[in-house]
Amino acid sequence: MRAKIEIIKYSKLYLPFVEDRRSAIVKQVFDLLTREGFRVSDPLPGGTTGFDIIAKRESLRLIIKVLQNIDTLRNSSALELIRISKLTYAAPLVVGRKAGGGPLEHGVIYFRHRVPILSPETFQDYLEGEMPFISSGPGGFYASIDGKRLHQRREELGYSIGYLSNKIGTSRRSISLYESGSAVTIDVYLKLEEVLGEDLGKSIDLLDVSRNLEMPPDDSPMDNDFLSEVLNLMMIHGMDFHPVRKFPFDAVMKETLEEIFLIGLMESLDRNMVRITSMRNISQIFENDSFVISRLHTTREHLGGCPVINLAELRDIREKEKLQILIEKRKLA
Repeated sequence: MRAKIEIIKYSKLYLPFVEDRRSAIVKQVFDLLTREGFRVSDPLPGGTTGFDIIAKRESLRLIIKVLQNIDTLRNSSALELIRISKLTYAAPLVVGRKAGGGPLEHGVIYFRHRVPILSPETFQDYLEGEMPFISSGPGGFYASIDGKRLHQRREELGYSIGYLSNKIGTSRRSISLYESGSAVTIDVYLKLEEVLGEDLGKSIDLLDVSRNLEMPPDDSPMDNDFLSEVLNLMMIHGMDFHPVRKFPFDAVMKETLEEIFLIGLMESLDRNMVRITSMRNISQIFENDSFVISRLHTTREHLGGCPVINLAELRDIREKEKLQILIEKRKLA
């Protein structure tokens, strides 16, 4: 563990780096997930900017966006990635190759707009059970430490806070903060390890990071009349309905804590088969249902594995239970 830190801290060499195209990184991530036993969605078609891969293994759900340069992640894209992850009980993640002028360091977790970011190599470590404990922040790299173990070890050795602070070359308040769980610089981590004779590194659990993310508000203007009408109808029916943007689907409807529906709003069914296929694929990976609301009248009740409901039918429904019955009926069609 220390060797990895020393490489990060002391290496001044810039290793030659030839950028892989984004598609190559997507394939690498797809292969890693498949090898580690995840059910993985097919990479989404070009033009979809929300995310690239959906993956699930047991209770772990991941929504992954792939970038060559993580500096290109915009705040609006990050907020929507967080929002969809909270709606689908998944963990958002970006896998990238470089930031600024160089490659992402192996073993380090980065953040842009609160979204965790890993290199493909660090992501592989994570999938194999080795979570990072070093994060990139303002001014350099920081180590996450086990504050409780730090306190116990200090008392085992009979060191006062004042004594330890003098040995480390920091303030008493800093030692108290470290024992409360604050991250430390790499220099301080190495000194603590040397003085206390123990590795105090604490893994950064991406699921904990995801749980601590707040649900971003949906404050974008509702400039789509179709979506606006469907939203109003769903609210009248008492449905927990959330529009989303930049995804193969247009909304998430939640019936219970575990039961969600991915919803596509479409003018024409035939011209949207790629979207329908992608939406169905994602719902199968997450083991949730999906259905399509067609603005134009159609006699189809099922298309591409998705139930179809006409907007006119939605307008005629007056009770939540009848909508639920119609959805279930179309699922069996």
